[in-house]
Amino acid sequence: MGMLMGKLLVNISADCEATQPAIRDPALGERAVRGLMVIAARQAAPGTLFVIPSDLQSSGALYQEAERAGWEIGLHLHPAAQGYEEFLGLYGPQDQERILREAMALFEKVMGRSPCAFCMGYGSANDHTYPILEALGFTHGGVSIPRRVLPECASVWAGAPLGIHYPHRFNRVLAGDVDFVEIPPTVDPDSMMWGGKHPQDLRVELVDAKNHWYTMDKAIRRQLDANDPLPYLRIVTHNIFDYSDARNFRRETLQGMLQHAQSLAQKHGLELEYVTLAEINRRYRALRPRTAGAGPNVKLDRSGYGQE
Repeated sequence: MGMLMGKLLVNISADCEATQPAIRDPALGERAVRGLMVIAARQAAPGTLFVIPSDLQSSGALYQEAERAGWEIGLHLHPAAQGYEEFLGLYGPQDQERILREAMALFEKVMGRSPCAFCMGYGSANDHTYPILEALGFTHGGVSIPRRVLPECASVWAGAPLGIHYPHRFNRVLAGDVDFVEIPPTVDPDSMMWGGKHPQDLRVELVDAKNHWYTMDKAIRRQLDANDPLPYLRIVTHNIFDYSDARNFRRETLQGMLQHAQSLAQKHGLELEYVTLAEINRRYRALRPRTAGAGPNVKLDRSGYGQE
């Protein structure tokens, strides 16, 4: 191998939602988080935990401990866990703000501070969501799931950017000037699942480690070909799988993915670095300062319209 060209940033994110109505197993949630922390510690890999308020209420000491250990703790949202309808993307701006403010108050009560990072359950959002997050003081996170088309979950992201960006103020699938750094999960836009509704992504529980290798390799090559200054992989999972069990298939899959990340970094001449999403946010803002009023370069191809 030649000299290293740059860094490959890798983030492990977990949505912590073991107390939501469909699960209701806080003990499983705690075992999962502790197992993830053990696996990550072997790689000196800080990660990001997005936590719904009821998980914080049931296991607050655990998340405080994780934060002290270097993990980033952000807010995750499943409105049904707060007594609302499940999908945020069905709500207008006033209702979205109310639901978020309630969740933020519960987060602050446990963690002693307001959340900066945010991840939306199901990727359910609409064109009101990003400006509301900006107004409430969130700085970064993951709302989009590029290529997903699940209208039954109010989660429609066809054509959304695959990489890190500032979202558009009026159109969630475009880049723009909202003061929120969107860091999507890593997806393979060419491999659609669930009847064409969802892309293969780096969700640990979705496929085995070998299949994830292909998604990771394609994502790295895509970013290098585009001369992306901040190539990254975002691995995602949930605390509803027992990562404390050495025989658990998801634990084996995650360990395989971390091994693949190391080998692929070497293959592509990159230095692997595990980071929180807060660190990706910091580096992206340094490289790409937000410009108020900036919008996407959207142009209509009129080549088929004849002479003009």
